[in-house]
Amino acid sequence: MIEFRTLSDDHPDLTHSPLLRAALLTLQYAQEHGSIGLTKTKAFKRVFVHWAVEHFDWPGKSAEEMFRYNKVINEYEFPPLEVE
Repeated sequence: MIEFRTLSDDHPDLTHSPLLRAALLTLQYAQEHGSIGLTKTKAFKRVFVHWAVEHFDWPGKSAEEMFRYNKVINEYEFPPLEVE
């Protein structure tokens, strides 16, 4: 069985975690904007998705790559938001 090692909140390895970085950025966005708007189907509004694509710096999903073919990105088209 795999044993997981517990890291302290200030462990330097955490700065390399795209998931943690995305989560912190999402919380900062919500704090600065009051909330993250949702569509009628409960998806994130495109204004947040666009912001997330530009700020998450997700491996293999750069803003340039994501916007190469589409100027508008929906939540389901940006996998890191599926994890959030």
